[in-house]
Amino acid sequence: MPTACAPGKIILSGEHAVVYGSPALALAVDRHMRIHYRPDQLPRLSWHAQERTHVLGLDKLASLRRRLDSHFERYLRGELPITRILQKPAELAFYAVDMARVLSGLDIRPQGSLRIDSDIPIGAGMGSSAALIAALLKLFGHFDSLDELIRQVRHCERLQHGRGSIIDAAAVCSGGLVRVQGEQVERLSLPEQGLGQGFFWLFTGTPACSTGACVDQVRRNFAHSAIWQEFTETTQTFENALMAGDSLIDPIRRNHRLLTRIGVVPAPLQRLAEQVEQAGGAAKICGAGAVSGDQGGLMLLLLPPGMTPAQLPLLPEWHWGVLKEDPQGVRILED
Repeated sequence: MPTACAPGKIILSGEHAVVYGSPALALAVDRHMRIHYRPDQLPRLSWHAQERTHVLGLDKLASLRRRLDSHFERYLRGELPITRILQKPAELAFYAVDMARVLSGLDIRPQGSLRIDSDIPIGAGMGSSAALIAALLKLFGHFDSLDELIRQVRHCERLQHGRGSIIDAAAVCSGGLVRVQGEQVERLSLPEQGLGQGFFWLFTGTPACSTGACVDQVRRNFAHSAIWQEFTETTQTFENALMAGDSLIDPIRRNHRLLTRIGVVPAPLQRLAEQVEQAGGAAKICGAGAVSGDQGGLMLLLLPPGMTPAQLPLLPEWHWGVLKEDPQGVRILED
């Protein structure tokens, strides 16, 4: 039974700004989406995830793809909100499977069952949608280059995130550390000491609003703002400090303040960031954040030596882990 595996990702610096041509840095992390495929002779494709099963007849795959493409065009014309393109999350998986067939020039539609195992939190800004798509395209498609795979992951992901950037697709396909600016993707090598000590991720709950809704609201309020130049300078400072092995506390704090200014950091997370700074560290959201509610998805924490998130006043439903790089991108695992 073939299995495809794709890592999650965390944006170190430059979320939201990357949509406006500013650079951003992302790191593939050791949280994974695994998709197991078992072919059979039934004329359908079934998808099993989180104790639920979704089934679609093979004869309906192409019409689903055309309908979602049409909905996206309506979204671009302002006739449909981003949250109305997909009627249910399973449609994104079925769309990616059929796109793998179309892009690879295959006549045969895959039939059988898919089982999805993932320890990437949904709606956390950890790239779960990109990882799902990348794994499906790798499993069912054939692509001439990594760049082509990245472009096609982004093409499918637009149904979920609207006018997003290529950064999620680049990170989960490439693995390791990537720098994205516009359509350009550059694979970077971490210095010998890696990120350094004291880095953690903290999941504060799935935001009440989608990534696409956050991106659209920021676009309405800040599309022509000069703030993106400040984001650019902050990300460049972060990259220079990372490569030199210098402290990253200051650029992380600056990035947090910029994200707060564009309105995507919920109040509880602003308070947590203040407490981290008072302890001598730094914290910021990683991903779209939220424009409503108290949950903001993922946060990046850089804590002083000897300190862990357990020493912070975390809510019971929040959970955290040590931030570790996955140097590999999407791949097929040995049976």
